[in-house]
Amino acid sequence: MNSAKIELLDIFSYSCMNCLRSLEYIGRLGGKYSKYGLKIIMVHVPEWEFEKNASNIQNAIRKYKIKFPKIIDKNRKLLKMMGVNFWPTQILIKDGKEIYRHTGEGNYRLLEHKIRKELKINKNDLLFKTEPKYSKYPTVYAGSRKKGKVAELKNKETVNFGIIYAKGAFLQRKEYLESIGRGLIKIKTKGKMTNIVAGHLVKKSITIQIHYNYAKNKKPNKKAIRINAPRLYNLIKSKSNNHKVLEIETDKGLAVYSFSFQ
Repeated sequence: MNSAKIELLDIFSYSCMNCLRSLEYIGRLGGKYSKYGLKIIMVHVPEWEFEKNASNIQNAIRKYKIKFPKIIDKNRKLLKMMGVNFWPTQILIKDGKEIYRHTGEGNYRLLEHKIRKELKINKNDLLFKTEPKYSKYPTVYAGSRKKGKVAELKNKETVNFGIIYAKGAFLQRKEYLESIGRGLIKIKTKGKMTNIVAGHLVKKSITIQIHYNYAKNKKPNKKAIRINAPRLYNLIKSKSNNHKVLEIETDKGLAVYSFSFQ
């Protein structure tokens, strides 16, 4: 294998939906171009306090099978030095100088063309002939730091997107919504898939009960999800983009950080 001619820094955090989706494409670039002199380095930065925990990071690295060298930027010093405010971000470096940068998902074709140009690869064997298409929906946050909107759930109340409705014993903390007793969360979803970033604040894992409807005139769907570590969990998948109302029943000790949709 040739020594590195260019380096690709991939800035990510392990509970970020967009970062996790981009990992597939970054991994494919590494698989194809490392033999030509591309070196990929994953730079992990924390969005949440639990992402500063070294054990949590290592568990996530194993879960997502990340084989590239990693830099843990716990206090975001490297991020500040590079002027990165959002992630995922890809930065291509040659001879210690930045030659390309992209923030967010997509633009994998342009990144690949830039890599090939710098590595002087002329063969017509591109990995990415088209760009992935993603529906873009805003993340719904639960904590006060990110201005999460939490309302008390009332009987027969209309559920609006962007608000987390809670019934029972809940407290809004700086980063998360905490269940301090048994309770119910209700939220309106968008897209075909709904994810939650959640963790448990008690010694043992928590099992939450999910209730939702795929379409009108159908019986509610039910499933149980075990929250055994602070990370992103998929709650529901469907074939349509129809809005759905999702209910989560939980016991004491659940921490809800955010909901994301795709």
